[in-house]
Amino acid sequence: MDKPDLKIHKLSSRKEHPATPELPEGQEGDQLSVRYVAVPGYGSDYVGPYAEDDSIDLLALWRVLAQYKRVLLSVFLLGMLLAAGFAFLSTPIYRAELVMAPSAEEESGGLSSLAGQFGGLASLAGVNLGGGGNGVDRVLATLTSRVFLVPFLQQEKIVPLFAQGLSSETPSTLDVYETFSEDVLDIRKDNKTGLMTLGVEWRDPVLAAHWANTLVARLNEHQRQAAIKEAQQSIDYLNQQLSKTSVVDMQQAIYRLIESQTRVIMLANVKKEYVMQVIDPALAPEKRVRPQRSLILVLGAVLSVMAGVFIIFLLHGLKTFRQQLAQSDAT
Repeated sequence: MDKPDLKIHKLSSRKEHPATPELPEGQEGDQLSVRYVAVPGYGSDYVGPYAEDDSIDLLALWRVLAQYKRVLLSVFLLGMLLAAGFAFLSTPIYRAELVMAPSAEEESGGLSSLAGQFGGLASLAGVNLGGGGNGVDRVLATLTSRVFLVPFLQQEKIVPLFAQGLSSETPSTLDVYETFSEDVLDIRKDNKTGLMTLGVEWRDPVLAAHWANTLVARLNEHQRQAAIKEAQQSIDYLNQQLSKTSVVDMQQAIYRLIESQTRVIMLANVKKEYVMQVIDPALAPEKRVRPQRSLILVLGAVLSVMAGVFIIFLLHGLKTFRQQLAQSDAT
């Protein structure tokens, strides 16, 4: 757009000069005075031809979209094709869940009273009277520990399953342990009810349910054997101390501690669900947890439209910029 020609109005005679305002007293008359010249055709509210307009013309935007409707349709179809491919070609993952609760300790009342009487002596002897219960947090930490999970991965031959479909070399057992504990195994605890949910997510639903049930069974066996070993070591130590003392009160206290550890061994040998009792065992799930195909398709449609609109306005901006360059070169 060409700029308007500016016209200068010349003062032809002294009569056209505006009167010089009178100066206040104390000011010299040689100071410069400001003279205003009125230019015909230009009002005081004229802002020029380059005034900016911040309003958005929705009709103009719609015309731009209609002009590049083929681009928008192509981007939308490509995005939906990618979303559908990801949704239907991804490996389905199933989640098998098992509900469990801490096992009730039948001898908790007697052991708690015994802990109150001989707690100091038991701590010196390294005897665990079970006054604090089963230690649910400690049991759950054992469930996700390397000492417990690595033998489970090896015996269940899980490491080769992670190598299937990979072109690289077979992953190490520690790498599989980290992936299994973070991505496959999921443990949730409800502080209100005390119930815990153990979930296993895997591409084979039958195998996922088998792993969940086997994990809890192995955890009970692991804790049961550890309790038997610890109690037997305590009994051996107490028998040694019994032969070294002749104080009757001390001998009675040691006999009571030996009796408590013997009860621990008896309970561990009889009770299979030693630390965790299965309330609802895991079954092979029928529905997958991911991928969620409907959600992927909806997100694919939204993102495709957004990407198409962005590309359209980018192309339109480049086209407008080239036209302006061509006009400036022509002038």
